[in-house]
Amino acid sequence: MPLMLKPPTQCALWTDPEATLANPLKQHFALHATFVEESHWWRYLLECRECGQRYVYEFHEEVDWADGDDPQYVTLVPVETQAEIDAVSAAPQGCLGGFIPRLCKDWPKGAARHLVRWVT
Repeated sequence: MPLMLKPPTQCALWTDPEATLANPLKQHFALHATFVEESHWWRYLLECRECGQRYVYEFHEEVDWADGDDPQYVTLVPVETQAEIDAVSAAPQGCLGGFIPRLCKDWPKGAARHLVRWVT
């Protein structure tokens, strides 16, 4: 069963998730902690510069050795408490699907652009 978290309704990303594509990550978020920073996997604790909402952010990509068209996946999970931060940050790579809501920004192999959506 997924862990239900509080929707970040005060955050601009709740109503305009495409805003994550408009500017570099550093323009939207302040970095508070680095959990993982490897070549094809990053996990950070970020804070929205507009409203202060914190998110556990994960980026991972799968190397496409055949075509060089590496699929990329970004997930932002809104968190409020230290217990929520601990639970999300401890999840295995690519396994943030057990947290709802979450903002997904994926670029599957062969796609022309990112697919952005809230999972609620």
